[in-house]
Amino acid sequence: MSRGKSKGDAIVEDNNDIELMDVQESDEDEELIEVCPVCGSPELYYEAGGTEGLYHCKYCGYIGAFVIDANLEMMKLIRDEYESKARVSE
Repeated sequence: MSRGKSKGDAIVEDNNDIELMDVQESDEDEELIEVCPVCGSPELYYEAGGTEGLYHCKYCGYIGAFVIDANLEMMKLIRDEYESKARVSE
Protein backbone atom coordinates (compact mmCIF):
# COMPACT_ATOMS: atom_id res chain seq x y z
CA MET A 1 0.00 0.00 0.00
CA SER A 2 1.39 3.40 -0.92
CA ARG A 3 1.48 6.16 1.69
CA GLY A 4 -0.20 8.81 -0.43
CA LYS A 5 0.38 12.43 -1.31
CA SER A 6 0.23 15.28 1.16
CA LYS A 7 -2.30 18.00 0.29
CA GLY A 8 -2.25 20.76 2.91
CA ASP A 9 -3.85 19.45 6.10
CA ALA A 10 -4.97 16.12 4.62
CA ILE A 11 -3.29 12.95 3.39
CA VAL A 12 -4.97 11.22 0.46
CA GLU A 13 -4.46 7.47 0.13
CA ASP A 14 -3.86 6.53 -3.53
CA ASN A 15 -5.56 3.12 -3.27
CA ASN A 16 -8.84 4.05 -1.60
CA ASP A 17 -9.04 7.85 -1.96
CA ILE A 18 -9.52 8.12 1.82
CA GLU A 19 -8.68 11.47 3.36
CA LEU A 20 -7.23 11.48 6.87
CA MET A 21 -6.92 14.76 8.72
CA ASP A 22 -3.54 15.48 10.28
CA VAL A 23 -3.33 16.57 13.89
CA GLN A 24 -2.56 20.26 14.05
CA GLU A 25 1.16 20.81 14.38
CA SER A 26 0.73 23.23 17.28
CA ASP A 27 -0.88 20.47 19.38
CA GLU A 28 2.05 18.05 18.99
CA ASP A 29 4.16 19.75 21.66
CA GLU A 30 1.27 20.39 24.03
CA GLU A 31 1.44 18.54 27.36
CA LEU A 32 -1.62 16.48 28.26
CA ILE A 33 -2.57 15.84 31.88
CA GLU A 34 -4.94 13.18 33.23
CA VAL A 35 -7.84 15.06 34.83
CA CYS A 36 -11.12 14.20 36.50
CA PRO A 37 -14.03 14.12 34.01
CA VAL A 38 -16.37 15.70 36.58
CA CYS A 39 -14.42 18.67 37.95
CA GLY A 40 -11.23 18.88 35.83
CA SER A 41 -8.88 18.43 38.79
CA PRO A 42 -5.51 16.77 38.12
CA GLU A 43 -5.41 15.51 41.72
CA LEU A 44 -6.22 11.85 41.02
CA TYR A 45 -4.93 8.69 42.63
CA TYR A 46 -5.56 4.99 42.06
CA GLU A 47 -8.38 3.62 44.20
CA ALA A 48 -7.84 0.08 42.88
CA GLY A 49 -5.19 -1.27 40.52
CA GLY A 50 -5.22 -3.96 37.87
CA THR A 51 -6.28 -3.75 34.26
CA GLU A 52 -9.49 -1.94 35.18
CA GLY A 53 -8.02 0.44 37.74
CA LEU A 54 -10.25 3.01 39.36
CA TYR A 55 -9.22 6.62 39.83
CA HIS A 56 -10.33 8.68 42.83
CA CYS A 57 -10.50 12.47 42.62
CA LYS A 58 -9.35 14.30 45.74
CA TYR A 59 -11.36 17.42 44.82
CA CYS A 60 -14.89 16.14 44.06
CA GLY A 61 -14.78 12.50 45.20
CA TYR A 62 -15.30 10.99 41.73
CA ILE A 63 -14.42 7.27 41.54
CA GLY A 64 -14.26 5.62 38.13
CA ALA A 65 -12.09 4.15 35.40
CA PHE A 66 -12.61 7.05 32.97
CA VAL A 67 -10.26 10.04 33.04
CA ILE A 68 -9.61 12.74 30.45
CA ASP A 69 -6.24 13.57 28.89
CA ALA A 70 -6.57 17.34 28.74
CA ASN A 71 -4.43 20.37 28.06
CA LEU A 72 -4.55 23.37 30.40
CA GLU A 73 -7.29 25.10 28.39
CA MET A 74 -9.58 22.05 28.43
CA MET A 75 -8.90 21.51 32.14
CA LYS A 76 -9.99 25.11 32.84
CA LEU A 77 -13.18 24.68 30.76
CA ILE A 78 -14.15 21.53 32.69
CA ARG A 79 -13.43 23.27 36.02
CA ASP A 80 -15.46 26.37 35.03
CA GLU A 81 -18.45 24.23 34.01
CA TYR A 82 -18.24 22.22 37.25
CA GLU A 83 -18.11 25.38 39.38
CA SER A 84 -21.00 27.02 37.48
CA LYS A 85 -23.17 23.91 38.07
CA ALA A 86 -22.22 23.97 41.76
CA ARG A 87 -23.33 27.63 42.02
CA VAL A 88 -26.68 26.87 40.36
CA SER A 89 -27.43 23.99 42.74
CA GLU A 90 -26.83 26.15 45.85
